[in-house]
Amino acid sequence: MKPPTKSPITFRATLIGIALIPLNSYWILHLSYIWDSNRPTSLALLFNVLFTLLVLIAFNTGLRRLRPTLAFSQSELLTIYAMLCQASVFAGRDMLQVLVPLMGNGFWYATTENEWAQLFHQHLPEWLVVGKQEILQGFYKGESTFYLQAHLQAWLFPTLLWVGFCLVIGVTMLCLNVLLRKQWQEHERLTYPIAQLPFEITQGKNRFFNRRTMTMGLCIAALLNLLYSLHQINPVFPTIPLYHNFRLPEKPWSAMNNPGFRISFFPFAIGVGFLIPLDLGFSCWFFHLFWHFQRIIGESFGWRGAIGFPREMAQIRGVWIALFLWTLWMGRSHVRGVLQTIFSRGEAASDEGEALRYKTAVAGALIGFILIVVFCLKAGMSLWFAALFFVFYFAMSITITRIRAELGPPAHDLYNAGPDLLLTDAFGTRRIGNRNLSVMSLFFWLNHLSYRAHPMPHQLEALKLAHQTRFNSTQLLWVLAIAIFVGAFSAAWGHLHLSYQVGLENARSWYARAAFNRLAGWLYNPGETNLSGLLYTAGGFTFAISLLLLRWRFVQWPLHPVGYVVSSWWTFTGLWFPLLISWTIKRILLSTGGVLLYRRAIPFFIGLVIGDVIVASIISILGLFFDYRVVYLSW
Repeated sequence: MKPPTKSPITFRATLIGIALIPLNSYWILHLSYIWDSNRPTSLALLFNVLFTLLVLIAFNTGLRRLRPTLAFSQSELLTIYAMLCQASVFAGRDMLQVLVPLMGNGFWYATTENEWAQLFHQHLPEWLVVGKQEILQGFYKGESTFYLQAHLQAWLFPTLLWVGFCLVIGVTMLCLNVLLRKQWQEHERLTYPIAQLPFEITQGKNRFFNRRTMTMGLCIAALLNLLYSLHQINPVFPTIPLYHNFRLPEKPWSAMNNPGFRISFFPFAIGVGFLIPLDLGFSCWFFHLFWHFQRIIGESFGWRGAIGFPREMAQIRGVWIALFLWTLWMGRSHVRGVLQTIFSRGEAASDEGEALRYKTAVAGALIGFILIVVFCLKAGMSLWFAALFFVFYFAMSITITRIRAELGPPAHDLYNAGPDLLLTDAFGTRRIGNRNLSVMSLFFWLNHLSYRAHPMPHQLEALKLAHQTRFNSTQLLWVLAIAIFVGAFSAAWGHLHLSYQVGLENARSWYARAAFNRLAGWLYNPGETNLSGLLYTAGGFTFAISLLLLRWRFVQWPLHPVGYVVSSWWTFTGLWFPLLISWTIKRILLSTGGVLLYRRAIPFFIGLVIGDVIVASIISILGLFFDYRVVYLSW
C-alpha cells in the first residue's frame, strides 16, 4: 500500500521562522541574562515559543476571515513552532549564555593569587577562546560597543567555530532521532505529552478556543499573574501571594534550604501537571519530598557533613544510566532490525516514511560523532577521553528524550549529572590529566545545566508533529538544521552585543566562572578514583532498576524513577506543590467521573497555561520598552 502523500514545508513558513529567531533570542537574553527574570528555557514547555504561536494563531484567525487563501495551515504553524523551540534552547540560560563567557572568563578572572595563568592557560586552545585584556575590558565592564574592528576580529573566528560545533551536535541528534522515532511512536506508542498542546491549539478554525472551560481557566490564570506582576512593578497594586519561600534556621530542617523549600501556586505549572500521566505526577512531588527527607536524615546523623549524604547528583547519574539501559532493552528488537537494515541481512526494519533512510541516519550520526571527536582532538583532548565523554553525553541525551516522549515532566534539569563528573569520579582527575580537564571545561555549557533546555527532545517532538499532521519530515530536518545555525549565531551575537553595552559583571551570569573555579580546584588537588561517588551512583542505579522491575511486575505500581531523576534539585522547588495540586484534582476526577470527566476538564487546565503565558509574555515584552523587571520564580 502506497503511503499517504505528505504536504511540503512552505517557503514562507521557513522564512517567518528564520525572521523570528533573532527576535526570540534577544527576548530570551533580556529575560534570563540581563534581568534574571523569567527563565523561558528552564521548563520543558517553552513559554516564549508558546506565546509566539498564540500570536500567530490570533493573526491567522483574522487572516482567515479577510483572505482565506493566505491563512496559515496547521503544518506551517507547527513548522514555525518547531524552529523557534530548536533555536530557543541554544539561546537559553544554560547553553550559549554560558558558552560565550567561557571564551573569556579563564583569562579575565586570572590573577596572581589564583595562578590560573600557570595552571591552565597553556592548555586552552587559542582558536577557541578570547584572551586579550583590552578586548575583554568592554565585554565585562560595559559602556562600550561590540562593533569595533578589534572586537569583531577577536570574537568572529572562535564564535563561528563554536556555532559550527552546535550545528554538528544538533544534526547528529537529528540523525539519532530518526533512528528512535518509529520504535517510540509506533511500536511503544509513547504519548509525547509536551507536543500535544501545540498540536491541539493549532487545529483548524481554533475550535479549541471556543470552549467555555478553556476561557475560564485562561481568565483565572491571567488575573492572578496580572495582579502578581503589577504588584512587583508597584506595590500599591493588590496581589494574591503565589509563593512562599521557607528559610529554616534550625537543624536538621535547615538541610532543606539547599536547594530550598517553597510552597507555590503557579497556574502554568498546575496546568502542565494536569496533562502528565498520573503516576508521574505523584512520583514527582513524592520524590521531591523524599529528597528532602534524605537531606534531613543526613543532617540528623551527621552524614551530610561527613560523607555528603545523600549526594544527589551522584545518585542521579546512576538513575539516568539505568533508564538508558532499560530503554535499549525495551527497544532491542528495533535496534536489531535497524542493524539488519544497514547490513541488509534477514528480516530488516522498515524505514519507509522516515525522514531519512536508516543507512543515511546511521552514517550521519557516525560522521557527526567523528567530527566532534576530531574537534576535541584538535583542541587538545585525548582520543579515549573525547570519545567516552561524548558517548556518555549522547546516551544521556537519548535518556532525556525518552523521558520527554514517554512522560513529559515539566522540567528535567539533571544538574551536575553529566559525563564530566561521571568520568572524574570513575578515573580520577590525576589519571585524566590537566589538558583533558582544561579542554573539558570549555564544554561546561554543554553538560552542566543544559539538560533542562535540551535540543534533542524538541527535535523528536517536531518529528512526532510532522508524522501526526502529515507534513514532510525530510524537509523538517533541513529546516531544523537552519534553525540551529541561526539560533546559535543570533544568540552569540545578542550576548556579545548586550555584554559590551551593560557589562557581563553587571548582568546575571556566574555559571561560566564556576567552570574555571572547579578546574583550578582539580589542578591544585589532583585526585584518584572517587569510590564514594561511584557507590552513590551504583545506589541510584540499583534503586532505579528496582523501581522499573516493580513497575514491570505490578501494573498499578505508582512510583516511577523518572520522578526521582527530575525532582532532586532547584527547579522542582517551585513545581512540586503545583504538581501535588494538579495530581490531587486529576485523581479525584478520574475516581468520580472516569476518563470522560478528565477529558472535559483538560481545556480548563490548558487555559491556565495559556493565560499565565499570555500575561507573563506581554508584561516582559513591555518591560523591554519601559525598563522594569518582573520575577516569575516558577520559571
